[in-house]
Amino acid sequence: MSFDLGFWWERQPISPAEAARKYGAMAEGGMGIAGEHGMLGTFYAQLTSRFPDLTEDNFEDSPWSSPLYRTRECVIASISRPRQSEIFETLLGIAADCGITCYDPQFGKVYFPQGGTSVTLELSNGLVVEGPDWGDVSQALRGLSPEDWYVILETSPGWFMQVGFGAAVGVPAGSYAVEVKEGAEDKHFRFVLNELPQVIDVFQRFLSGDSSWRSGVRFSRVSY
Repeated sequence: MSFDLGFWWERQPISPAEAARKYGAMAEGGMGIAGEHGMLGTFYAQLTSRFPDLTEDNFEDSPWSSPLYRTRECVIASISRPRQSEIFETLLGIAADCGITCYDPQFGKVYFPQGGTSVTLELSNGLVVEGPDWGDVSQALRGLSPEDWYVILETSPGWFMQVGFGAAVGVPAGSYAVEVKEGAEDKHFRFVLNELPQVIDVFQRFLSGDSSWRSGVRFSRVSY
């Protein structure tokens, strides 16, 4: 018997029913269920530094009843029942520090990291909107002009999508230069779009944690 926990990134709190649906789909090997996020890798690194994954060499001392299940979107941990109380709170603390949501399928409970994902929207006029919804983002993008020439959407520290309009960012008039950074400096990309609906589409996907914003986009790495 094991005590299982699922970990993944969410932009905002979700219901236990939605968490159960996502957990079940990811546990069965599904992809495209939760958004990829660099902090999930940080969570996994911190988790395994405290409690190394199960191997033939450590199975007698390991708190795990089976090897950790990890994809680009989730980590699922199976804790041996005798170690449940000892390990559970520690895992919740690591997840909270990393801004990662935890789901307990035994009791159907969701643990969302309070303050773990502070989304902000910054406009070129200096306005910063805390916790914007999609309506705020869409309105800001539709207002881009030579005077109001950029919008920055940051979903967590080091994770953002920003767009600049026209000559102010060195692209032809009426075009849009988009930059995306996914945590690390080597995951900072730039591409140019010619139509506002394209810009709106990639921002909407990014905000929802949908990595398919990359589809059909020819981007280059931003060098420092």
